[in-house]
Amino acid sequence: MSRNENILINEIKEEICNECGRSVKFRSGFFVNRVIDLNPVEERKNMNKPFPEGTFICSECDEKIHN
Repeated sequence: MSRNENILINEIKEEICNECGRSVKFRSGFFVNRVIDLNPVEERKNMNKPFPEGTFICSECDEKIHN
C-alpha cells in the first residue's frame, strides 16, 4: 500500500455526511450511494461544511447540491 493510500484510509474515519450529519455507514441506508469527499478536514471547514469531519456526502445531499 502506498503512502497516499495509507493517508486516505486514515482520513476516512467519520462515516457521516458532511452536509447533513447522517450516518453513511454500512446498513445505514445511505452506504451504497455515498460519495467520498477527498478534501481534507481543514478545506471542508473553509468551505463552511456543516459537518466538516464527515468524509462523505449522502445521496440525498449530493442530489440537492447537483440540482
